[in-house]
Amino acid sequence: MAQTQTATEPARRGGRPPLSESRKDEIRLEIAIAAVRLFTEQGLDGTSVAQIADAAGIATRTLWRYFPSKEACAAPLLSFGLDRFTSYVRDLPAERPLVEAADDTRWFSDAASPTRVLLVIDLLRLTHTEPLLDAVWSRCYSEAVAPLAQVLAERFGLPADDLGVRVKASMLLAAMHQGLRHYVCRAPGEHGLSLEDTIRASARIGLAAAQARDV
Repeated sequence: MAQTQTATEPARRGGRPPLSESRKDEIRLEIAIAAVRLFTEQGLDGTSVAQIADAAGIATRTLWRYFPSKEACAAPLLSFGLDRFTSYVRDLPAERPLVEAADDTRWFSDAASPTRVLLVIDLLRLTHTEPLLDAVWSRCYSEAVAPLAQVLAERFGLPADDLGVRVKASMLLAAMHQGLRHYVCRAPGEHGLSLEDTIRASARIGLAAAQARDV
């Protein structure tokens, strides 16, 4: 006779095992890459959610589980670099001046995937003609403030909700935001700093402000 399942025994479910958070992040990034390629080729209005899902190799209903709108699909491509920068600052030895982080742009250039960097630049250029994508870009920077403020607070020995720390984090991210805007707003053929030097220059300005202990 089969044993009866007790109230405390977890019910068994069939189907695939749940995805890990790291795999979910990978899927989000894969969707973002597929979406931005289509946005670049066809424009935001000319691209459908079904096309993005097909390019990413998933069902449309699966895409909706990850993103609330088609423009939101671009967010992971923008957040990826911001997350890497926050991790870079976190790993910087305490004895090194924080401003030194500006001189190393590996967090952005991502040597493992140079194509991804080109896609980010294409996406940033699209924000000038696609207000919905511009809003996604601004939201990504806004959401990056709290994690970076936490890292700076630990470095300075201050509470994570300290106003000065949040202001410093906002200034730093705003400096890099404006640096990238400056780069992508250049007219075709216009001479100026390289992408890496533009990020480096703007990051140095922001990091110098964040390094100061008085607000």
